[in-house]
Amino acid sequence: MVKKSLLLLIGLSLFPLCILGCNGAGDNAERTVLLRYSPQVGDKYVYSADLVGYAKLTGEMSVLSKEDSWYLVEFSGPLLSEIHTVTMEISNRHNSNHPGYISLNFPDDPVAVGEEWQGEVPWYFEHYFVLDETEIKVPASYKLLDIKQGRSGRYAVIEQTVDADLVVDELVLHVGQLGIRWDQEGRTTEVDRRYDAFDKVMVGDVVVRINGQDARTEQDRNWLAEQYIQHPKEAQIVSLTILRDGTELTVDVEKSIDELAIVRVRNMNSVVHIKFDIDRGILLSAEVSISEDIEFSPPSDGGFPIIDSYGGYSKFGYLEGRTAYQESYGGSGVAWILTLEE
Repeated sequence: MVKKSLLLLIGLSLFPLCILGCNGAGDNAERTVLLRYSPQVGDKYVYSADLVGYAKLTGEMSVLSKEDSWYLVEFSGPLLSEIHTVTMEISNRHNSNHPGYISLNFPDDPVAVGEEWQGEVPWYFEHYFVLDETEIKVPASYKLLDIKQGRSGRYAVIEQTVDADLVVDELVLHVGQLGIRWDQEGRTTEVDRRYDAFDKVMVGDVVVRINGQDARTEQDRNWLAEQYIQHPKEAQIVSLTILRDGTELTVDVEKSIDELAIVRVRNMNSVVHIKFDIDRGILLSAEVSISEDIEFSPPSDGGFPIIDSYGGYSKFGYLEGRTAYQESYGGSGVAWILTLEE
């Protein structure tokens, strides 16, 4: 159960890794590499992200700077009609606390083909809707599967596996809401009197811009509503430009941050196969498979408090009218495929 409006941010979060080591096939010494993240500052790399069955995207990774053992890296790419960027820090052991990023916990010493090591990886679920910043980690195992010769040089193959019976027991999700429902044309059909929008937005008003950005198409309205209204970490004041009786006017509405659901995640299993260019120290490809069982409970009796609806769309619309919800995510094969474009 992956919600796809920020697919690029999910896809781009898996890009840069690297390995440094000795020469390829030969005796045991030549089959050993020291694993370190060490891209070249100033370089840029283009990757394609195939979120299998949903979308194919292209993004660019830029290595901005290095300080001590940490690299500042920026990922950018198109989402709808705009370019969106994500910036994060990654250690030379290839660890980062950024949501969705794969930490590899590179060991101190060189690793031989067939050798394994252990570590912990940060885990997240619907990060943009979790106000508690407490980090959740799960144990991970790693194995250097092979060192091979490719078209552009030697590359290493690493497998990461995660197998956790219980990931989190009481993860609280919040959602921003305006108390507004509109149809697929953006025309307001209902305004809840318990919310600030009441008496500011009228039934029949047509939403044409959200926070100054064009919202005339259904796709743009849905994305902007999720980004600026439903994300509880975004600014609490939302600017709506509406068309009323042929005249445009802009109103500022304070959104409510509502406790939405209590989440429990069990039976997490994931496998990530990664290929690294040893000599250049960059990611060549990654394939991610994952499955987990997710249980939702409402914060109080009476079901999940879903108020807003944007032309039938809502980030958590699948909870509307329910008093409990359970989903098994993944388990049907590869979920993401990332590839360096050369």
